[in-house]
Amino acid sequence: MARAQKDTRPIADQNTSEAACTYAALILYEDNQEINAAKLAQIIKAANLRVEPIWTKVFEKALKGKKVGDLLHGNSGSAPAAQAAATTTTPAAQQTKAPEPAKEVKKAEEPEEDVDMGGLFD
Repeated sequence: MARAQKDTRPIADQNTSEAACTYAALILYEDNQEINAAKLAQIIKAANLRVEPIWTKVFEKALKGKKVGDLLHGNSGSAPAAQAAATTTTPAAQQTKAPEPAKEVKKAEEPEEDVDMGGLFD
């Protein structure tokens, strides 16, 4: 019976691991596949990288139930709430006011002090 060889590749650092999981998740999204830890690990292994298993699990949990396309395009879900709030304002609040001119703040002038420069400008 043949023994499975131990993976001797070094484990990637945190930044590389995060990037590898991100790219693997994008690949799965583009291929219209479910994003889970096993598939992420399979893609990362195919890329000849080795990451700690926690990273694939973190990405699986973070993206579970989320629409990756909405995350990519910035549709985080806050826009409908903002639109609803804008439509419930009163007509008086919707009228724009002319901006008030900025008031100048006068600084109290401090008297100049004589500083001894050691005869430099005598």
